[in-house]
Amino acid sequence: MLTDSDFRVLLACYERSWQGYRKVRKGPMKRVRKHMEALGCNSVKQYLDTLAKDQAEEEVLLSILRITISRFFRDRKLWTSLADTVFPALLAQTDKVKIWSAGCSCGEEVYSLSILYHMRWSDCSRLAVIATDANGSCLERARKGIYQKSSLRELDSQLLSSCFIPSGRRGEYCILPLYRKYILWRHHDFFTAPPDRGFHVIFLRNNLLTYYNSQAQSVALGLILQSLLPGGYLITGSREVLPETPCNLVATKNCDMIYQMRE
Repeated sequence: MLTDSDFRVLLACYERSWQGYRKVRKGPMKRVRKHMEALGCNSVKQYLDTLAKDQAEEEVLLSILRITISRFFRDRKLWTSLADTVFPALLAQTDKVKIWSAGCSCGEEVYSLSILYHMRWSDCSRLAVIATDANGSCLERARKGIYQKSSLRELDSQLLSSCFIPSGRRGEYCILPLYRKYILWRHHDFFTAPPDRGFHVIFLRNNLLTYYNSQAQSVALGLILQSLLPGGYLITGSREVLPETPCNLVATKNCDMIYQMRE
C-alpha cells in the first residue's frame, strides 16, 4: 500500500513538489503502485533502490509523474491580454515573432495560440512556434491534434465547428491543418540547454512551476530564460509563483500571468 507519506518521500527524491501534486495525486499514486507491484517492491525504500540500479525503470517513474491535463484557452484573461496587448506590441516591433511553448504536453495551449493568432492576424508567416516536451507520447498526441470533448469545453460551438472536424471516433475532434502550420514539435527537457535562442515569448504554464520544488525550478528557469530576448514575455499558470531568484522579470499590469524581461 502506497500512502501519502510514501508518495511525498518519492516526490522529494525526484525534486517534485508535494503541494503541486496534492490535488492530482490519486492518478500518479495508482500508477506508481502498479509499477512497484510489477517490480516486486514492497516498500518505497526497496522501490528507490531498484530504480537506482535500473535507468529504464526510473524513466518509467518519471513518465508516471508527468501530469498532462490541459484544455484549450485555459484562463481566458490570459488569452485576452495576449491578443489585446502582447502580440500587437510585438508585431509592431519585429517581422517575425518567435515563441517557445516549454512543456507543451499534448498541444492544447499551442493550438490555442495558433487559433488566437489566425483569428486576429492573417499573415501567419510572421509567427514561428517551437513546442517541446520531455514526454514522447504527449508529443505524438500533439502532432496528431486529436482531442476529447473535455479538452474543448472552453470553446463555443462556433469556434469548435470552424477549427475542428470530428475525428471519426465518438466525442473526439481533430484540429484543422490550417492551425498546425508554423509549429515545430521537439523533444526537450527543462534541465538541458534551450532548443533555440531569441524568443519573444516563452509559455511555461502549469508544469515546472507547479510540480517541481523551488531548487529545481530555479535551475531550470535559469536555463530557460537564457533564450528570452530583453523585452520578451514569460507566460505562467494562474496559480504559479516564480521562485525567489534574480531573473530580471517584472509582472505586467494587465495580467498577473505575464512577466516581461527588463530591457
